[in-house]
Amino acid sequence: MARRVSELRTAAKAGNTSREYLLLSNIDSNSSTKIAINDVFPTLQSGKATGSVTGTTAVTAIDLFVGGGVGSSTANTDKSILIFKGIEAEDTHGALSLRTDTSTADPNKQNIVVALDQRQIKLNLGDNSTSNFLSETGGSNPLNLSTSTIAGTLPASRGGTGAATLTQGGILTGNGTGAVNAMAALGTASILVGAGTGNAPNELTVGSNNLVLTADSTSPLGVKWSKPTINSASFSTTLNMNNNNINLGTAYISGTGVGGAGLSLSNSTDYVYIGSGTKYFSSRLNVEGGITLGSYTGSSSQTIKQADCTTGASPALNITGSNNTDNNDGGAINVTAGDGQLNGDGGNLVMSAGNAAGSGTNGTVSLRTSNTVGLSIDGNQDVSIPNGQLRLEQAEPIGVRGTTSVIQATSLTTGVTLNSSAGVITLHATALSGHDSAYFTLTNSVINVRSIIMLTTRVSNAEASGAGLVAQVADIAAGSCKIRVSNTGNASTTTDHSVHFFIVNEVV
Repeated sequence: MARRVSELRTAAKAGNTSREYLLLSNIDSNSSTKIAINDVFPTLQSGKATGSVTGTTAVTAIDLFVGGGVGSSTANTDKSILIFKGIEAEDTHGALSLRTDTSTADPNKQNIVVALDQRQIKLNLGDNSTSNFLSETGGSNPLNLSTSTIAGTLPASRGGTGAATLTQGGILTGNGTGAVNAMAALGTASILVGAGTGNAPNELTVGSNNLVLTADSTSPLGVKWSKPTINSASFSTTLNMNNNNINLGTAYISGTGVGGAGLSLSNSTDYVYIGSGTKYFSSRLNVEGGITLGSYTGSSSQTIKQADCTTGASPALNITGSNNTDNNDGGAINVTAGDGQLNGDGGNLVMSAGNAAGSGTNGTVSLRTSNTVGLSIDGNQDVSIPNGQLRLEQAEPIGVRGTTSVIQATSLTTGVTLNSSAGVITLHATALSGHDSAYFTLTNSVINVRSIIMLTTRVSNAEASGAGLVAQVADIAAGSCKIRVSNTGNASTTTDHSVHFFIVNEVV
């Protein structure tokens, strides 16, 4: 019997049974059929299945529908099928992907899997203008590495150091893709020295005071601390040592750069050697070879002088020849003046004693053999030979400088003046009778009361055989003496006569 709809009970979908149907009528065939309620409202099944699924290994499939219940064992034949179209992952870089996994237990059941590969996420490709995810300083979410909890060590291949800590004060050196090398802190004033391709540099500790860094291929490091050297250097300006000393050691200063010659200083006494060959340092200055003073132009005289003394008496300047230590003769000293050329005179050899000051006495020139004075010239130009004899070799004359002759005027008794140690007095042209004599005075500043005055006479070739003229000295006084000329013969003398004198004074 038909009922009103309001009188029918309300059935829930979950309460349907397999014995409840929907009536279907076909108006064309006037026939009726039925459909089971469970087929009209099928239960949505989960695609989850026990066991692994195809695709990524050990990935657990997630239910697409919530409340669909646990997977059913009823086959999917002739059941309603949900089809999803247009699902696409818009990611061209491979981080997000979609796939269909098929159950290994039931190949008719599949799941749609949205897969995210975190390894493929590239933050540098994202648009961070709005979210400011890990923004720079000034953004809404700046990254502060000092307070970050980022763990791990950034390797060198990713721009990091590859080390969790670095030596304080140490120098960092590259190590390829390995961790950065951190050397120990360098010592005070130490420097780094390269060790070639692929090798870490070496530390060269500071050298001793006043040493310089020098290239040295024989040194393990290629350089070393050593005393400064100048080798094949060309200076365009003055070498200014800034008041510092130069230590040559045992080397030379040479104009040619060739060893074994030039100027060298003793490294124990600072004595100087100039020359070549075996060095010797017996005095302050040692010279192997001659010494030339001045230039070739001869524009000025040159002087070797002892330094002036400002305190006490001045010391002597000694020039000493070589003393022999090999049972041989001692070395001579030759002082030779220069030779002239063409009609030029030879150079004079002048030896001068020093001048006195005030009431002092002029110096004396002495010639000695060993320690004995042979000849002495005092400040008054007096010459003495105190311990020997004056010998004239090869008939060389004794010369007297200045005027050495005078002519007697008026008569044989007229006095004459001649201030020289030797001279000739031409007598007045008056004949002297036999056994007769005449006196005249010789005024001479050389004469003193102890003078030895030697007299001789010269007669004419026409002198008569019976005449003989002699001269004698009398009344010797300071500055004068009397000379007597006598005719010791019977005949008168001629009128051409002269008296020759030589005065020798005692040295007081």
